[in-house]
Amino acid sequence: MTEIEKFEKVLANELTPGLAGLYVQGLVNTLGKERMIEKGEEWHFEIGKNLYGPLAVGFCQWVEEYCQGIRHGGAVHFALRDAAPLQESANVQWDGKMIYPVGIYVNRPLLGIEDEIAPQEASVDGNMRVYLGALGLLSSSNVVWADTGAWGTVIKVLKQGLLKDVNLHPLFWFSHNPGIPGYINHLLKEAALNPCLGEVINDSLECVFPQQYQRPLEVVQDKVGWRVNLEHNNPIAVTWGRAALAGVKAAARELSGITRAQEIVAINKLAEAHEGAKTGGCTGVLPQNTPTWSKGEQFLAEWPKGLLP
Repeated sequence: MTEIEKFEKVLANELTPGLAGLYVQGLVNTLGKERMIEKGEEWHFEIGKNLYGPLAVGFCQWVEEYCQGIRHGGAVHFALRDAAPLQESANVQWDGKMIYPVGIYVNRPLLGIEDEIAPQEASVDGNMRVYLGALGLLSSSNVVWADTGAWGTVIKVLKQGLLKDVNLHPLFWFSHNPGIPGYINHLLKEAALNPCLGEVINDSLECVFPQQYQRPLEVVQDKVGWRVNLEHNNPIAVTWGRAALAGVKAAARELSGITRAQEIVAINKLAEAHEGAKTGGCTGVLPQNTPTWSKGEQFLAEWPKGLLP
């Protein structure tokens, strides 16, 4: 198996094999097969900086305004792995401010939640409570939770279990759940774009920001304390993932802030890239989204009233 085939397998675990194959073929068409790793590193940096960077800045600005509204200072927890580009932007934007980003690994398998696309089982042996406690979540009055989205399955389990005595404030990049604010949702509405594009944009983060680590399935203790056990993905995913994050960091350094007009321009660029991807090239946005969760509507119908502040 070649390195690019291994990379496609990484994406298949996140997106489904069909969509991963479609994306990787588009990437090969765009970059060519010669010096693909090096050209791919440059491409991911530019896409991270110019296509997603401005909106990562906008997201963190939106979260900061929310924190000001509820008078929250201190940690804002970014759900990793997916929210890594958002946290990378926050690392720059919030330097020296009253809020600061803290990465946290909490996924569906670690909480025993079914995942239709990646049905993996985890073994936590009750250690998740200790892990969350070590990060200060169990003793906080307010927990602000920044995530890519989209349904809120993790949020529901956390709020009804481990964090039931905490005011949990989830803020999503894209939200399928009317009870959880979604940054991209607001922009799509304001730009008069198809709301379904939000799901495509959310899935596209899995491609443009390749996961440097495999999905963690174990909470362990070492000399430092409790942590999730992380294992690197294949070298291409690691190299391209780092490059894309470096692009976001560069964007955050160059943009001290972002206006709503600039955000609308940025979301329109994503919409144009989505249309461009339908011709077989790689534009940084997928030509389609992964299958929508089959139990999503039932999940929303059963969403408890008053669960969140």
